Amino acid sequence: MKTVTKNVFTRKQIRRLVNKHFPGAEITSVRTLKGGTFNTLYQIEGTGGLEKGVVLKTSPIESVGVPNHEKDILRAEIYAYQLLKHVKIPIPKIYVYDFSRKVIPCDYFIMERIKGKSWYELWPGKNPELMRALGRYTARIHSVEYDWFGDINHAFAGRFSTWGKAFTFMVDDVLYEISKQGGKLPYKEIRSAIYSRRELLDTVKTPVLVNFDMWAGNVFLSQKRTSSISAIIDFERSFFGDPLAAFVSALFIYDDVEKETDFIAGYNEVSKRPLILTSGDREKMILYEMLLYLRSYCETQRYNFWMRNIQRLSIQSLILYDLRRLKKLSMKNRRTVSNHKNHIQ
Repeated sequence: MKTVTKNVFTRKQIRRLVNKHFPGAEITSVRTLKGGTFNTLYQIEGTGGLEKGVVLKTSPIESVGVPNHEKDILRAEIYAYQLLKHVKIPIPKIYVYDFSRKVIPCDYFIMERIKGKSWYELWPGKNPELMRALGRYTARIHSVEYDWFGDINHAFAGRFSTWGKAFTFMVDDVLYEISKQGGKLPYKEIRSAIYSRRELLDTVKTPVLVNFDMWAGNVFLSQKRTSSISAIIDFERSFFGDPLAAFVSALFIYDDVEKETDFIAGYNEVSKRPLILTSGDREKMILYEMLLYLRSYCETQRYNFWMRNIQRLSIQSLILYDLRRLKKLSMKNRRTVSNHKNHIQ
């Protein structure tokens, strides 16, 4: 999809960039890859190390202006790959990255060409082997622990000692961005829903690496209907927080992780924290889903007028639905506590 954040570089610019890192290489083809609405990707083939093809990924140029949570996220992606370097999961090999903005006016990296096609393209259904493998890989990502909570790209402005502080910062930050855009949302109700659950959020004691964008377009399969996941990509929206947050971003793979017995089986094979959800966990996952929707709402600013407004109406209805779900859960939990007290008496 064409958006204001997408770059258009000339073949001359791309050739100069490639020659810096692959001296003597001759480019035979350059193709802009489809998909995504934020970064721009070019598939490059040629000689001198380019025979199998490489992918150039570029961030938006600085003058475009992006929300705070999307600033420098290409750097966050590289950092996440570095953290996962010795973890047994299929991630792309990064040949080089450059954040100097001297060769081209934006951050970029060059990675290997991924084999296969995305889960979204092949649509393998609920293949048991694939789901178990995805569960294992997700657990291995969550094995990476850190010493603070927050977005990786907010490394200097958003390092927090508790998950409650980090998460409320994330929500406040995106609500501020949406308000600047003139977005129409129930801000007070959203903040109340989040802040009233700070104590619940603070039950999370260990920050782990969370891939907050592990949807079907970012999971690649070696070929149709096999049990082989060839790559998991796009860790740019990762943060250090509650591992449960990862389960709300798996769009077009599953809707409700509790119903995915094969995924859970794979996850629990590896994880030192078995995936068994409590009522409090379910409540937290609604909060994480709301953050996902709020950021998606904010990101529609780069679309054209009609697409932006259609998307925003749809996302707004999902946010309102989550607020209703939270109210129902709170009432149910209060009744459970009350009945328990009466039973004791």
